[in-house]
Amino acid sequence: MSTAQHRWKPLLICPGEEMSRHNRSVLTEMRLEFSFIAEYPRAGTIGGLLSKPGCNVCFVDVATDQERSLSLIAEAAADVPVVALNTSNDANLILRCLRRGAREFLAEATLEQIGGVLDRLLPPHASASPKKPARAYCVMPGKPGCGASTLAASLAIEFKRAGASSVLLVDADSVEGSLAFLLKLKTGFHLGDAVRDWKRMDQDLWNRLVAPCHGVAVLASPENPATPVEIDRATALGLLAFWREHYEAVVVDTPGVRSGGSEFATACEELLLVTTNELSALHATRRSIEFLEQNAIERARIKLIVNRYTPATGLKREDVEVALKIAPYALLENDYKVVQMAVLEGKPVAPSSHFARSVGELAARLTGKEKASGKRSSLFALGLRKN
Repeated sequence: MSTAQHRWKPLLICPGEEMSRHNRSVLTEMRLEFSFIAEYPRAGTIGGLLSKPGCNVCFVDVATDQERSLSLIAEAAADVPVVALNTSNDANLILRCLRRGAREFLAEATLEQIGGVLDRLLPPHASASPKKPARAYCVMPGKPGCGASTLAASLAIEFKRAGASSVLLVDADSVEGSLAFLLKLKTGFHLGDAVRDWKRMDQDLWNRLVAPCHGVAVLASPENPATPVEIDRATALGLLAFWREHYEAVVVDTPGVRSGGSEFATACEELLLVTTNELSALHATRRSIEFLEQNAIERARIKLIVNRYTPATGLKREDVEVALKIAPYALLENDYKVVQMAVLEGKPVAPSSHFARSVGELAARLTGKEKASGKRSSLFALGLRKN
């Protein structure tokens, strides 16, 4: 075995009994330290399964269940190189695997073939700094009208301002999508075009779909709200795999738990659930949390953002936590007039405003660039307590 192969620690996901036995034997013969899972993990869990044992390459059995394995490839490819394992050279299946993000395809996993694959997967300059892993943020309203779209747009612009090399902002609400309105954008293409063509997506096609705005690439929703845009889990995973390859940060503004919103919530690393401290908004948000939990999204994954926080006219932080059984991740200051002025002008919220500073502090915390507590706004610092 080459010296390069010693750097790999595979995760083998192989429900097929005979294929599993053969591949484990080969990996053992190669003296590789590997982890093994005898069933396809549920959506949203592959990141943890890779990170806990420190696996840096994933082998996936695509023969036992093609659809589940293809969704898994799209999810895993965001974190590590993926090798698809089959029992034959099926040209159509090979193409589908590659489109979902697989780097290699093996129909006969011999010692020599796996060794060759691992050598090819090694970066050409192993000593160079690795590419910063892309992160996808799903911004979801607990109740319509909580300001989730304004937050999504402001957060994407803040990521870029803070140094992200490339940022994508996606409007996934095909009916009530407002990002193009907020940013005063006119685009000829929309999310529906990306959904329709995601299986054949490439850089040239993608560049036609997005519009630049304040340094951020924007994929708008359809101008006609009656345009059907069907987003299932496989589509969400496939699109996110492509986006992660081309952007450092991806912000997806969803319509809530309906109309594909939960599919993006499952596939993104971060789920920001936006509410206000009004009683009716908290009631709707509680129901959204229950829906997410029933769709395999643990409560612990949810980062609760309380927007337009006004203790004098709504529930206080402690009451919000009791009502939703989630401690607020951040409290964003109520800066209504400034935000409305930005909407009228189609510009980002003024950086000196209370709201913009709150969003900046939220972005810093999400990216691990949080500054000393003395520079936080008082409301944002309050939102960090007990978290």
